[in-house]
Amino acid sequence: MKNDLRNVRSRRYAGVSPFRRLALGAWDPPRDPTMYGSVELDATPILAYLEAQRARGVHATVTHVVGRALAVALAERPDLNVLIRRGRFYRREDVDIFFQIALHADSADPAALDLSGFVVRNADTKSVADLAAEFAMRVDSVRQDTDPEMARVRRSLGRVPAPLLRPLHWVLDALQYGLNLRLPGVPRDSFGSAMVTNVGMFGLTSGYAPLFPPAHCPIVLLIGAVTRRPWVVADEKGERVEVRPVLPLHATLDHRVLDGVQAARIAARIRELLASPDLLDPAPDPPR
Repeated sequence: MKNDLRNVRSRRYAGVSPFRRLALGAWDPPRDPTMYGSVELDATPILAYLEAQRARGVHATVTHVVGRALAVALAERPDLNVLIRRGRFYRREDVDIFFQIALHADSADPAALDLSGFVVRNADTKSVADLAAEFAMRVDSVRQDTDPEMARVRRSLGRVPAPLLRPLHWVLDALQYGLNLRLPGVPRDSFGSAMVTNVGMFGLTSGYAPLFPPAHCPIVLLIGAVTRRPWVVADEKGERVEVRPVLPLHATLDHRVLDGVQAARIAARIRELLASPDLLDPAPDPPR
């Protein structure tokens, strides 16, 4: 024992099943920094807030509210609003949120189905009503392929031969993020600080979206469908079980940027904001 220079005290194990032997040959050692987390929220305050917004003529949705809450939380935690370039951390100067949208989701032609999206710049400074208005305008332009940021890129990439796509991605990534160069004809920082996607519109309650390497953003937040379920309600009268609308949120995170403690704190802040959605509306400017 005294002269044992092994880092790990171990011995070879021969009783390995055929599947585990196959798995050993199929996969490399883990190198992926991705981690996942989920929260469920009582959506009653959110739905009441949206109803009040619609009464004022604002066509806001759960996506707008959640995206705005994420933007506020990131603005409050600038240490998490970062990207990694050449092995170093850089704080973003803006909080921009990328919203994914489905193109022609109701089409019977499978070839027409596609994903796209757009960035809402400085989402932390915009109200939910502002987000809803910009969202409506941008969704129409993206689906009609007239969006000023995305249309040219989609058409250009559609003409690139498949074998050249990966080298092209590598070159663009090296120029835009490695050297931090603004390229003519290519949108600036196309994916922003974080990505939001809503699968609840398709009736799905859970799932995790992948981190998209060219995006260079460490958070992808997936919104599930609101469903009515038993929920423990606690107030001054004590605890009781009621049927409540429940909103599931599922996050995919870059562990290089967020650890478990940071993820838990930003999740708690988002939960707090969504429990009182009025907090998401900027305070009016004081009278002069």
